[in-house]
Amino acid sequence: MNRFISYMTHHSQLFVAAVAFVVLASGFIGMPFWDEDEPRFAAIAQTMVETGNWTVPLFNGELAVDKPVLMHWCMAACFSVFGMNEIAARLPAALAALLTSLALLRLGTRCFSTATGIVAALAYLGCLLVAIESHAATPDSILVALSTWATLLLVEPFLPDRRHPADSTKQPFQASSASSVSVWHAILAGSLLGLGVLCKGPIGYIGPLVVVMGWVWLVQCLSHIKEQPADVRLKDQLLSTLRHFFSNGIPAVLRTIQHTQLLIVTVAAVLVAAPWYISVGVQTDWEWTKGFFFVHNVGRFVAPMERHSGGLLFHPLTMLIGFYPWSCFLPLTIFATTRQLWKTWRQGQSPQIENSQAPALSLLLFWMSVWIGGFSLAATKLPNYIMPAYPAAALLVAALAMEAVKRSAWLYPRWMGIGVGGIAFGGIATSVTILVGSFYGLTGSEPAAIIGLIPLAGAFWLVWRSRQQPAYAVNTMVFLGLLYSSLAVGPTAAWISRANTLPVLINEAHAHAGGHARIGAYSQITPNLVYYAKGIVQRWAPDSSRAQNAAAFLSTGPDAVLVIPENQFHELSSFLPEKAGVVGRARPLFKNQDFLLVGNIKEDKQQVVKRTASVRSLKK
Repeated sequence: MNRFISYMTHHSQLFVAAVAFVVLASGFIGMPFWDEDEPRFAAIAQTMVETGNWTVPLFNGELAVDKPVLMHWCMAACFSVFGMNEIAARLPAALAALLTSLALLRLGTRCFSTATGIVAALAYLGCLLVAIESHAATPDSILVALSTWATLLLVEPFLPDRRHPADSTKQPFQASSASSVSVWHAILAGSLLGLGVLCKGPIGYIGPLVVVMGWVWLVQCLSHIKEQPADVRLKDQLLSTLRHFFSNGIPAVLRTIQHTQLLIVTVAAVLVAAPWYISVGVQTDWEWTKGFFFVHNVGRFVAPMERHSGGLLFHPLTMLIGFYPWSCFLPLTIFATTRQLWKTWRQGQSPQIENSQAPALSLLLFWMSVWIGGFSLAATKLPNYIMPAYPAAALLVAALAMEAVKRSAWLYPRWMGIGVGGIAFGGIATSVTILVGSFYGLTGSEPAAIIGLIPLAGAFWLVWRSRQQPAYAVNTMVFLGLLYSSLAVGPTAAWISRANTLPVLINEAHAHAGGHARIGAYSQITPNLVYYAKGIVQRWAPDSSRAQNAAAFLSTGPDAVLVIPENQFHELSSFLPEKAGVVGRARPLFKNQDFLLVGNIKEDKQQVVKRTASVRSLKK
């Protein structure tokens, strides 16, 4: 048995929590927000704290209808305790990732082994997208924690407990008809689903329940199938199973609703979520409700929004990036698990898995299929949409890894070779992406490309030392994933963030104003501009008459400052007050021109001559 893991089995919760704390803390190196989502959500929370209105989400003085309120509440609470800064805004996502890892430890320990639970928890923390989202001021990490724990609470009664020897002797899927969710677990799970609705809308309730209800229904059907003779033909077995599903499907639905306490779960979810939805609807004359449900739910599903589109394979392919480095073994895991479950269904058992593990493995496959398949049907696609599938993927990979530990050699050596090659390729792709990005806005980020050497070294180590030692390879993968992800969102991201110059420019505006500047924007306004302005940013669209109004804004006081793209400076330069001029410049991320800071200047005659010359050169 793996000595590294077995040593920690008696203190697994403390061990996972300690590792998670170290890994998550490594990413909290002070760096400004990345446009677009982070500063937008943080600005809404900032407004809640400043105005005292924690019901209506406002961005730059306008109604924000794209997300519900839970994430803003979490950030606002952290702002109230730790002050308004980037670390406080990102803290809720990190705590949510910690809670998700503990849920995986619990589920893995129950269904497989403590070692499997540990590997699953650390594999989840060690994949790339989880590392990014657990250090981002966004709602995805919070939704994953809520949906994972709610799913766990509702499926536990239907899963054999490997800690009870009697469960391991049962036939696969022979769930007890008396198994059901307790009332208290139903209330707790429903409350978590209600919080999920407050976090991201209806998907916070629908997604987990589709997983739970669909899988429990499947278990209810399979548990009443009579065992087939060993020599029965595949065609006859399929027909027999289909007839059973048709005849027992509806009764199984009724049993599923009863045993999962669906009514109690739903009532609890409504009681948690409904008060805020009703309150924000009343206070906004239902404008928020119409905008959120019809535009950002129905609208996103039926048509691509903000150019975020893709085909049916978009999410499976992007998961290979987001779940890296563990994704290099995910296709093998899915194939091997499906094959083993097929043998279990055909023969009543599989040489690779115990009977008690079959329900858990089927749950994990179904869990992934629901989230990935469901969002693959939506028109609007983003990689983070399927993050609730990542916990299932982490536990699935961990289960196969710990099964390999029991053997002296790999079950699928060729597939493993492809996986190791994928790790090396990912390291090369990381370095190339950073180097290419340095030509398209990530100026000065070239040294960060060295992080690509970590997966390359890990792949070499796996080939050299772990080829015939599965247990040793699992240790290597755990360490590789945690090291790569923590460095990617820590020192590497901090170095790359030096190219994110717009927040620095806004801080220069405040310094120029002697404390707090009133900021206006001509032509373009970005979430970073709004958050770091620490107040309402007035905007003027490009137009000759509006250019005159924007220039007049500078005459309203010495603390007035304008932000304007350099190529549009000529539109208002002739309207500028006599003592106004360019006081700063910076090139925002992925922009092909500088943004100028235009303000009032206290200057002597020599400075006036220099400013006039600068303005004339910009006019040209």
